[in-house]
Amino acid sequence: MKKLFTILTLMLVMASFNVNAQERDEIWLEYDNGTFLTDIGLLSGDPIYWGNMFTPSQLANYDGYLLTQVKIWDHTPYNGYLIIYQDNSTTGPLDIVYTQQYSVAGTNDWAEIKLDTPVVLDVTKNLWITFNNTDGEYTIPAADDCGDANSRWISEDGREWSDASTVGMPPFTWLIRGLISNDGVSVIELGAENAQIHPNPATNVLNVSANNLLNVSLFDLTGREVGHHEAMGNELVIDIAGYQSGLYLVRIETKAGIIVKKVAIQ
Repeated sequence: MKKLFTILTLMLVMASFNVNAQERDEIWLEYDNGTFLTDIGLLSGDPIYWGNMFTPSQLANYDGYLLTQVKIWDHTPYNGYLIIYQDNSTTGPLDIVYTQQYSVAGTNDWAEIKLDTPVVLDVTKNLWITFNNTDGEYTIPAADDCGDANSRWISEDGREWSDASTVGMPPFTWLIRGLISNDGVSVIELGAENAQIHPNPATNVLNVSANNLLNVSLFDLTGREVGHHEAMGNELVIDIAGYQSGLYLVRIETKAGIIVKKVAIQ
């Protein structure tokens, strides 16, 4: 990794992955010990990506659960994107399923981020909870090493990922947690279930249809918003002729709710 990471403090204590059941229907997925140790990141404020991966063996008992909320230790003010993946990759996240903007203010406490649209767990795949920053410095909150490499993934560009301990820094564990729930909320009840996009794959235009459209946003596979379009009525035509070929997430907001779909642009 070409860019240098700055480590402000260093302590190494062993911890472990936890499934923390606060209530019958809500479970926190976590690796950290809950104690902030240091910040890591780029002095220039350039974007950097970090995240934790939870494996099918860790998720096996939670088939049908929803990821409804995440939290991250808020140690410095910045803005960024939460990016969720589900796939079978073991070398870094590949298949993005959800993204959402977030901001933290430097409160030195946990910042809770409620997902606009909960993500249904696929317990046959890895669940990646990742973040990036669009401004700020030293944005990654780290705790003592728990001994699991899946608690400290890092990337400069959101495409090529590494265990942070293999790119010139001591092992840490990121202060990232995910709340999963089986409280009975279905995807249909979340609203916007009637939304449609076509054609898919798309070349020059993308048609979006849903009852009472409010807006539509497109995100690339690094979680970066590349297009935002306000809407009125039930139909929206988006000019995508200038987009690079690849997979995108389409976030559709209606008066009934929000739904996220994928589209391939050619």
